[in-house]
Amino acid sequence: MTPMSQVDVDALRQTVRQILHEGHDAMREIVADLDGDALGWRPGRDTNSIAVLVAHSLDAERFLVATAADVEIERDREAQFRIEVARPDLLLALIDQQEPAIDALLDRVTAANLTAGISRPGRTHAGAWWLLHALEHTREHVGQAALTRQLYGQRS
Repeated sequence: MTPMSQVDVDALRQTVRQILHEGHDAMREIVADLDGDALGWRPGRDTNSIAVLVAHSLDAERFLVATAADVEIERDREAQFRIEVARPDLLLALIDQQEPAIDALLDRVTAANLTAGISRPGRTHAGAWWLLHALEHTREHVGQAALTRQLYGQRS
């Protein structure tokens, strides 16, 4: 396999950054005008609120991009599933705080990272896999948050 050139890695990082930022913009749009009840509402048992989906998405994104760069970070995954917020500005601030932190981790992804096997508990994948998984994971939860918002608006 031919290693990627630095220009290719730069282009890949920029593309990933653009897609992640689009996901963050979608999160901002979903939460911007909701009250605490809407942000904390769950459509059913074993489902998550919009607040949980946003917090978990950002935390997972940070972890996955860090892993792609082979940077170990502290993470309390379960804490994201307990989050409760009373106002949208708290989630908007979280998005605004996490976006540059994730960008900084993305800047650390190298060509070598993309092809190297990087291990985290239970899994070993190439850095490219971790990076692409960050994209798909974020978009999955953005879609769930958008649907949860729709269902909240249609409840009787």
